[in-house]
Amino acid sequence: MNNDLSSYFEDPEFKDILAKYEGMVESHTPTYFDAEELTDIAEYYASQDDEQKAEDAIDFALRLHPTNTDALVFKSRSLCIKGKLNEAYQVMNLIEDPTDREVKFLRADLLMEERRMDEAEAIYEELALCEDESFEVLMDIFMTYLDANQMDYAEKWLKKIEQKGYNENNSQKYRDALCDFCMTFGKPERAIHAFQLSLDELPYSIVHWNGLAKCYLAQNDFEKAHEALDFSLAIDENNVEALETRGYCFVQTECYEEALEILRNLLPNSKAPSRIYALISRCYLALEMLAEVKATCLEWLQKCTKLTGFEKAEIFNYISMCCFNLHQPEEGMQYIDAALNLEPSFRGAILQKGMLYLQMQQKEKAEELFQKVLDISHDDEHLEILYNVANGYFFLHMYPETIEWSEKIVKQYPLEQKEAQHLIASSYYHMMDINSCLQHLAYIWQTGKESFDEDYLYDSRFRQMFINIIQLSNKFKNKES
Repeated sequence: MNNDLSSYFEDPEFKDILAKYEGMVESHTPTYFDAEELTDIAEYYASQDDEQKAEDAIDFALRLHPTNTDALVFKSRSLCIKGKLNEAYQVMNLIEDPTDREVKFLRADLLMEERRMDEAEAIYEELALCEDESFEVLMDIFMTYLDANQMDYAEKWLKKIEQKGYNENNSQKYRDALCDFCMTFGKPERAIHAFQLSLDELPYSIVHWNGLAKCYLAQNDFEKAHEALDFSLAIDENNVEALETRGYCFVQTECYEEALEILRNLLPNSKAPSRIYALISRCYLALEMLAEVKATCLEWLQKCTKLTGFEKAEIFNYISMCCFNLHQPEEGMQYIDAALNLEPSFRGAILQKGMLYLQMQQKEKAEELFQKVLDISHDDEHLEILYNVANGYFFLHMYPETIEWSEKIVKQYPLEQKEAQHLIASSYYHMMDINSCLQHLAYIWQTGKESFDEDYLYDSRFRQMFINIIQLSNKFKNKES
């Protein structure tokens, strides 16, 4: 909710300064700028997630103004974010006035990065005392802890703000702080009330309508989320955040075609294209449009150049899954090896490599990897792994093995065995062991209070089996009559 800088970035004066700077960069013509101007430009690029341009701007600032405090603070904080703590401290120590307010905040940031929380908290307590616990300093400390994802400390300083007399009814800044806190730490119920109070005073605030929509989304109240987004889009039909949230709503309610229509249109102008690519891939996967998933993932890798190693590994894993489902195991193996080169302990990729070995008829290697995944995973992950393996065997028409792994689920997780029983029944059906199939269907019928769950009746893996079993049963009845 803190939009002070983002508002300034829309100011014509700043836009003129930015245009002047970018003109200088493009023409390679040296131009003089104040340190404050260049620091603002670096902040702007950082807000756009353009790390390199932000770094270039602040380095230029330090060439012109090597002792400027704000520029050195920005540089030190940037190094801290990159995990270069020693270098961050070295830059901080170049600052001439260690008693400067921003320098104290920087020192506390570095201490937090080292998990020296008591020392950081002592600096904040001193800062608050020096400024008579003003609303501004309390809010700055609160936001610092919020950005660091430190819930307990953030809540402590939010309560200090409340003790100064600020609350949801008398302060818009407090409401925004509360909403930020609630949305960061998964407390949508409390945030909804604050958003509604804000919208009573600011009915045309797209930021608050979008925030309210996200709160409803967190509660799976999709109807109210869409209603809030309707207000956002009535104010600005091209608002990217509102459109992206609406696309996500459609994904969550399995309206994949509607989601794709929105998300594909958003891609060219999105400031967070990686998130959009992830949602598009999810839609195509749900629609079983595997070639489109594969193409989207390849484009994702090409267009999003700042992906982390783990993000790239996940995308390689998605592509490999597509290759598996498209019966292209050799190509899939290339992608899964690329994933494991980046993240050797990536359990999902190890499991996927086992699936590809199965498809290549190398069962022994596959089962070694399946066991490896179970060995390195937490106990609460085992059920999902067992189901993944059983479903993999079923997909490859390896029915005895499907039964073997499904029976492990039945034995180890008797309360979570419904799908395993369906897999067993369907495997026996495909093996033409109709008696065993009927025995398991009868068990499912009895344990399901003499009804079959609709999720399984409409599952393509089982639906045809049910139809054929009914037809077969009718034939027996006709013969008997």
